[in-house]
Amino acid sequence: MEKFKEKLAALRAETDNANTRSDEYTATLKQLETDHIQKDHELHSLQSKVKLLEKKLDKTESELQTASKNFQDADLRVEELEKNATKLEQELEAAEKRNEELKELYKSAKEEMEELERQLEVV
Repeated sequence: MEKFKEKLAALRAETDNANTRSDEYTATLKQLETDHIQKDHELHSLQSKVKLLEKKLDKTESELQTASKNFQDADLRVEELEKNATKLEQELEAAEKRNEELKELYKSAKEEMEELERQLEVV
């Protein structure tokens, strides 16, 4: 009977050890599940942020493309305006030169007319 009691005591000790380990494993499992849920929430949060950032990136790329197109259009317009300005400057120079020529011609004609008037007064 003594051996039976010893065996029973050993089984009880083994059962107590198994229950203790089971409790530890259960606590560890609960902690791991809690960590998993927390990480899952963090993952969803990060995925949402990534989607928002991707949308912002798409919008920014679209705005950049539009700005680049507008810049190219403006650059072409500036080139066109610079050509027109150069042409107008050349026309202005030619007009000023012609104006000087006409002033000289007018001055010469006026002097000639004054000379003729003097000659007519003398006569």
